[in-house]
Amino acid sequence: MKKIAIISAAFALAACDGAPVTEQSSSVQQSSAMQQNSSVQSSSVQNSTPASSAPSSVQSSSRVVSSSSIASSSSVAPQVSSFTLQENANGFCYADGDPTESSNGGFTGSGYANTDNYQGAGIGWAINASTSGRYTLEVRFANGGMAARNGELNVNNGAGGMHSVTLGVTNAWTTWQTTTLEIDLVQGNNTLVLSAVGGEGLANIDYIKLSGEATSAGDCSALVSSSSSSSTSNNNGDYPVLSQSGNPAQNRFNSSRTKWGADKADIILSHQYTNGGWPKNQAYDSAGSGGNDKGTFDNNATVSEMVYLAQIYKNTGNTKYRDSVRKAMQFIFNAQYPSGGWPQFYPLKGGYADHVTFNDNAMASVLTVLHNAAEKNVPFDGDIFNDGDRAKMKQAIAGGIDYILKSQWKQNGALTVWCAQHGATDYKPKAARAYELESLSGSESVEIIAFLMTQPQTPEIEAAVKAGLAWFRSPNTYLADYTYDKNIEEKIVPKAGSRMWYRFYNLYDNRGFFSDRDGGTYYDIMDISEERRNGYSWGGNYGEKIISYAEKVGY
Repeated sequence: MKKIAIISAAFALAACDGAPVTEQSSSVQQSSAMQQNSSVQSSSVQNSTPASSAPSSVQSSSRVVSSSSIASSSSVAPQVSSFTLQENANGFCYADGDPTESSNGGFTGSGYANTDNYQGAGIGWAINASTSGRYTLEVRFANGGMAARNGELNVNNGAGGMHSVTLGVTNAWTTWQTTTLEIDLVQGNNTLVLSAVGGEGLANIDYIKLSGEATSAGDCSALVSSSSSSSTSNNNGDYPVLSQSGNPAQNRFNSSRTKWGADKADIILSHQYTNGGWPKNQAYDSAGSGGNDKGTFDNNATVSEMVYLAQIYKNTGNTKYRDSVRKAMQFIFNAQYPSGGWPQFYPLKGGYADHVTFNDNAMASVLTVLHNAAEKNVPFDGDIFNDGDRAKMKQAIAGGIDYILKSQWKQNGALTVWCAQHGATDYKPKAARAYELESLSGSESVEIIAFLMTQPQTPEIEAAVKAGLAWFRSPNTYLADYTYDKNIEEKIVPKAGSRMWYRFYNLYDNRGFFSDRDGGTYYDIMDISEERRNGYSWGGNYGEKIISYAEKVGY
């Protein structure tokens, strides 16, 4: 994948004892700000979303702020420093998309960051703080879309908290607004990662500004270049553990923590079945009656609810939410097949739902929740589970990994990717609905690989990950300079710089295809019925998010 180099800009500051501290900005920002009223910036241009890229690492810069006047007299109020970080400056680490787009006017600096359109697409920054404490963060953004493109801010890989960032509609891509929030930074280097919680990606981000004690550009290596070098002890020995910043599976997990507002907690609790699972596609507008129906992992049901309620318990300490999460975890244990996979529903309902289900990221989401709970990651860092529970989780994870490795499809002896469903005992690809034939999945395989990348990279896991990534990177699996647009009848349309992967591929030659309720195989999307053409997702930029993440961590 083509990498977009981040151009480093030096920061300069002159500070004198007793003098007011003014906003600090890069020379690029200052010179570009003078051009805001140019005809190029003032014109109305449609927002574009280019293929993702992984910018190169940037070196940190430093500034010295004199604080002697503050220290010399307690009668002098602490001075407030402001530091604006632009996209072309040290401390701007990466963007999952175009880090320096300038098509739409009204921005400051030399441009703005435009992420690709997928859940988890993010932007990373590094900030050096002079002291530990509370800082005000301002984000300048534009959103000319039809709905909010909200984000979640991860501070110091979760150690500094996760914050919801509202990025509402601004009515035009040339109309910019700011949103502010309070965050905690530690003295020294800090990492900030803003990730999209929805499938449309983030709003366009012009800059971030920190206000409080003195701050400056930090060191990006913690986000960009050192992520594949760390290792941790595990049952198989010492193997590398990757940074999870930008991991699609981990991003889905993180978004579940705040998927609903706090006012929905009791409603969601009331819909939990006695077996510990939840139904799917619930609006949660009114109270449920529980019951003893079949719970499901389809469409992220059960796993999203339990992560959300674990966060509610962490926030409130109310043990009814803790008990609900414990019941859900037992549901996960009960539903796992001896072979290591999970069905779509439990108790079993028969038919294709009894296959081990990767479809809609079901099994990958279950395993990612187990991983975070076993590692005591937020929101499972309290007393929800004990060591005995975590031992069971690790055993379940080991079984799941074993199933994934055994079910990875081979073509002429070479590993590729996975089907949306596989047999519970024979590990072979299986069909589901009439238009979901035995095939390799360009969609579901992404988060299977992403889950494997949450684990210590044993030789077996590394081989599976590399093979899956090679499949996605192969020109034989994607359409170059095309995109999938659900709002256009033909769906697959030209777009320079984009790549499109099919939802389904022939098991033996990787040829992308479509299907219909008649169970037929079609190679032109216009040959299937209008109902299926418009009622199902047949393609997308699926591979971009796993390739982008893989490049960040050295794969």
